[in-house]
Amino acid sequence: MKTLTSLFFIFTSSISCMLAQEPNTLSATEKADGWELIFDGESFDGLEKLAEGGWEIKDGALSATAIPHGKQMDIITKERFDNFELTFEFTISEKTNSGVKYLVTNDFSNQPGVYLGLEYQILDDINYTYPERGQLRSIASLYDLIAADAKKDVKAFGQWNKALIIVNGNQISHWLNGDRVVNYDRSTARFATLIESSKYKDLDGFGQAKKGHLLFQNEGTPISFRNIKLKRLR
Repeated sequence: MKTLTSLFFIFTSSISCMLAQEPNTLSATEKADGWELIFDGESFDGLEKLAEGGWEIKDGALSATAIPHGKQMDIITKERFDNFELTFEFTISEKTNSGVKYLVTNDFSNQPGVYLGLEYQILDDINYTYPERGQLRSIASLYDLIAADAKKDVKAFGQWNKALIIVNGNQISHWLNGDRVVNYDRSTARFATLIESSKYKDLDGFGQAKKGHLLFQNEGTPISFRNIKLKRLR
């Protein structure tokens, strides 16, 4: 009985330690597994604002600030990535409209200098209504291309959702709170057809970048991020 009690104490203590891990930190296991922090919770190190302002660091979170109507103030990673697992936490509020873009480049011939890429949509599905193609722009969807699984778990306003994006060559998936909600192969004819019927149809080679930045959107609605971590895949 004493042995069982001791084992239970060790087990519960281990669980408590995992639950008590500080945001924006890496555990010894994560470090050994190759994870790295994209955001340290204290500074903009490794990040670059595409416009002056638009973001603040508060209570260990990277948070969008109010911006003039119609203006967009995104922030990107200085480094570019190819194959990876990206995990992050985010909170939404009423009418949040944001997203995380990946494999982002700014070399499209008809929109030079504009940072564009595939997007993990973040949206208040209940109160924010797109006038068109709304299903393809719901939370965790591949924005304007593939709708996320309708049976998805979304936390209440102010609570932290956990997202995961996996890019392994042409195989890409979106996850939300532990469930895979989007899965696609960007080398297929089906994917090419989706591009041709989307807002990206005039961007030559859209979605085919081998390497690119990560981009966090501020379109003027509340959004906060933390625990942004990335593991490079070989």
